[in-house]
Amino acid sequence: MGTRVADDRCYLVAHYTSVWSYLWPHISHSLDVGSVNLDWRARFSLFMLWSMRSVSQPLKHFGRWVEKAINLCASNGGILRTLYTISMDPQALVDPSEDSESYLTFNGHMEPRISLLQAPSSQRLCLSCPDSKAVADVCAMASKVAYENPKFIEFVVNQNWKMHLLGTYNCWNEFQKNNSTQAFIFADRETDAGAIVLAFRGTEAFNAYDWCTDLDFSWYELPQLGRVHLGFLEALGLGDRNRMQSFQRLKQNIYENSRTPLPQTPTSGLPDFVLSDETKLLAYDHISAELVTILRNHRNAKLYITGHSLGGALATLFTAMLFYNREENRVFYNTEDDVARRLAALYTFGQPRVGDKSFASFMDTSLNKPTMRYFRVVYNNDMVARVPFDNSLFGFKHFGNCCYFTYNYTLQILPDEPFPNFFSPVYMVLSRLYALFELVQSFFMSYRYGGEFSETRLSTVARIAGLLVPGIAGHSLVNYINCVRLGPDHLDPACLQNTEWDKSQ
Repeated sequence: MGTRVADDRCYLVAHYTSVWSYLWPHISHSLDVGSVNLDWRARFSLFMLWSMRSVSQPLKHFGRWVEKAINLCASNGGILRTLYTISMDPQALVDPSEDSESYLTFNGHMEPRISLLQAPSSQRLCLSCPDSKAVADVCAMASKVAYENPKFIEFVVNQNWKMHLLGTYNCWNEFQKNNSTQAFIFADRETDAGAIVLAFRGTEAFNAYDWCTDLDFSWYELPQLGRVHLGFLEALGLGDRNRMQSFQRLKQNIYENSRTPLPQTPTSGLPDFVLSDETKLLAYDHISAELVTILRNHRNAKLYITGHSLGGALATLFTAMLFYNREENRVFYNTEDDVARRLAALYTFGQPRVGDKSFASFMDTSLNKPTMRYFRVVYNNDMVARVPFDNSLFGFKHFGNCCYFTYNYTLQILPDEPFPNFFSPVYMVLSRLYALFELVQSFFMSYRYGGEFSETRLSTVARIAGLLVPGIAGHSLVNYINCVRLGPDHLDPACLQNTEWDKSQ
């Protein structure tokens, strides 16, 4: 009975946030952990989820029309020429399909760069150190391209990068009842690859379900791993808070898989009717199985996992599950099947926190000992990198070093980003001053660093909006690609002579 109560305390917060009608009269005082009462966290998380879901359809349709209008103007020579064509010769209007290689998302138009840093493509990853600028650039660009449709991804990877796309994945989230998790995998060469890259899509600007996942502060505790963000677990297809027994089944499946050389049981705890539905790809199980096959076919390849925003959180949790889904004393008859052993680096850009202190300790031991394989890049005032909050009330923690870039793209290796929870009068003032400086600086980037750093009108609009909400503008991929390209040749502090590197040196 005591074990059952302990298990209940691990997941009641998550359970109550999913059922409005059940929450208010039935939240129990037994939800205390130490001196912290979790009742208000469940209420607050529920309110945020309900607020975002209430506007999901209007936001989706608004975003679709915004992106349609932007693509229409881009394909017809700008706003004025598009209006002229509509009025004078509608038949000549170019109307790009939403699944074509020329159709870009809002993020894609705000940050239109697609080319990598100049280097021989066949040498770019396999002969580079995991912390090198070349690797960081590929990961940053992959995180950007992950926002786009499959045909655009294929065009960029195969034609522009001269690499080889291995697959794009549109994965099912049982709690949200839609395919809200996207990722793709590519290799630096078609045969005998030296590097395999897995990139997860981040938060889409007009996708309320993505924002629901980001703003969900619920957690579930897994033995030896710690408390993990519930929304991220669901995004990887590992469970469903509407069926809390799915998380019990998840724990059982992990235990069974860790004790067999070649596990046959899916890791996901979702019901059999979901697991057997071939139209519902579950991100962790499906992609990890794909990686086993890919790495078996490319025996010399190393694995890189990356993502921006929500994609960074999913990349981190996916990596955690790779390590968690095995034991150190497990005997592998086929060592190439152990995906975790082939991991060269995990790169995240503007990643939210994923777990608590125990999770942070597990990941730090798994990824950064004996050598550093985790590179968490944070730009200046990025708000997303500072949630869920790191305090006694919420208990989420980052791990490893923070590759923190200041407003002028100067790198500092820090234990954590400054103002980790951004609730500070000093932060509120400084962040707006920095936002103003970033806006002014954006007009001179092309003159100072070259044409590729010229910013689009959409990026300028975002920076103007950043004067009101600075953390949102700071989250833009424009900043993160600039960080990598204007940053040092290496991100590992062991490779830096000083803890601060100035690009002007």
